Amino acid sequence: MDRATWLLVGSLVALLLAGGGICVALTGQNTGDTTATLDVSPADGTATANETVAFDDLSPARRDTFERARNTTDSVDVPSTVSYGVFANYGYVRYGNRTYETAVAVA
Repeated sequence: MDRATWLLVGSLVALLLAGGGICVALTGQNTGDTTATLDVSPADGTATANETVAFDDLSPARRDTFERARNTTDSVDVPSTVSYGVFANYGYVRYGNRTYETAVAVA
């Protein structure tokens, strides 16, 4: 390979590495240094289907976080390895024969 080809390949690799770093930084916005808490309480009224996620559809880590919050009257910390978006986006979780309202606070 001549020098121009090596420069082209090197430039492409550098761009890919830089782009990958930017993607990792942007997609990890709700993990790491962010401190989030989850509060769960029985829902008043009726939640619509598009506002509710089934407990069985949550990941095991989210189920654990939800159950910890459901079993206390206090807010619980969301581990930095657990994405809290599903709780914030839906707002309600269907667990057993009950619906629970979820609230996420981010510090």
